[in-house]
Amino acid sequence: MKTITRRKSIRPALAAAAAFGITLTASGCGGGGAAADDAAVDERAAAPVESEGSDDEPGAEDSAEGDAGEGADDSSDGADSGESGGAAGEETQVEIGETLEDPDMGDSIEVLSAVRDFPSEEQADLIADGGEVVLLEVSVSPGEEYGGLVSMGDFEISWDDGADFWNNKTRMVEDELEAADYPVFEDVSRRDGGEHTGWIAFLADERADSYQMSYTRAGAEVIGSDELIDPFEADFEIPAS
Repeated sequence: MKTITRRKSIRPALAAAAAFGITLTASGCGGGGAAADDAAVDERAAAPVESEGSDDEPGAEDSAEGDAGEGADDSSDGADSGESGGAAGEETQVEIGETLEDPDMGDSIEVLSAVRDFPSEEQADLIADGGEVVLLEVSVSPGEEYGGLVSMGDFEISWDDGADFWNNKTRMVEDELEAADYPVFEDVSRRDGGEHTGWIAFLADERADSYQMSYTRAGAEVIGSDELIDPFEADFEIPAS
C-alpha cells in the first residue's frame, strides 16, 4: 500500500475559507466538550463551493446524429464506439490502495477503491450525455489530539487533468448507493476515534479515462493558544476501469 504525505498551497477558494479563521480545540483541554469541538470546524464542510460543472458536451449530440445519418457509418464507426463506451460502460470496481497521512492532525485516510460507471437511474441523463457516476471508497482513522471533523466534502474530483475540481454529489444518489450495498461515508468526528469506512459519489460531466482526485483539509487555529495548523492537501488518481 502506497503512503502519500504532502503539504501544498491550498487552492484560492479553499484558502479564502481558511482566512476566515477556522478554529480547533485540543481534545485534552477541558471546558469545551464534544459539541464545541465539532462546531469549531463545522464550517469546513461548507467551505468548498459546489459547482455543477460545465454544460453538456456537444460531442455526444454530434455523434448521435452521425449514427442516424445515411452513408456516414464507415467514417463514424470509431467515434461512435468511443462515445458509447463512455456513456454506457460496465460497472467495474478498481483498486487504489493509497494512504494519505495528515501529519498535523494525525488523521490517516486510506483510499481503498473506486467504482467506475455506477448505473444510476437518477443520473441516467448525465450518463447518456457522456458523463459518469464514480464512487470512491475511503476508510478514515482520525487523529486524537484535536477536535473537528473529517468530512466527505474534503474530497474533490477533476475530469479535465486538474484544471478544475468539483465537490462530491453523494446526497443526490444516496438512496441508490444504499440499495446497491455501498454504505455512504458519513463525516467523522475526531472525538469518536476508531475507523470509519464508506463511499462517496461524484458526478463527472465528462467521462475520463482516469480522474485526478484531491483531499484538502483547511488550516486552523487552536483555541486558547497561538498555535496555527497548516492546511493539508494530497492528490491521488482513480485509474481506468
